[in-house]
Amino acid sequence: MNFDRAGWAAERGNYDGESRRGGMVAQLDDAGITVGAARETVRSLLGEPDSTGPAADIYFLGRSATGPSFETYRIDYDSAGKVRAARVQRS
Repeated sequence: MNFDRAGWAAERGNYDGESRRGGMVAQLDDAGITVGAARETVRSLLGEPDSTGPAADIYFLGRSATGPSFETYRIDYDSAGKVRAARVQRS
């Protein structure tokens, strides 16, 4: 599935259900979510995060396709506000 900014934004706040975001995660590098990207660039592409902190943004991906886990996409930033790491997490 290709990254679709409007489709990604439409899933904001979808904590429990199935989400189209999970299918787009593999395309985020191509969309510009890479190490060194500015936080402003990330937010212009992905919109406001579902959860945020001083050094991280978290986007909900919904339920895992492989089990009962809930998945998120976490983006960590360095002190200059640049992407340090981005990854899918399961809880």
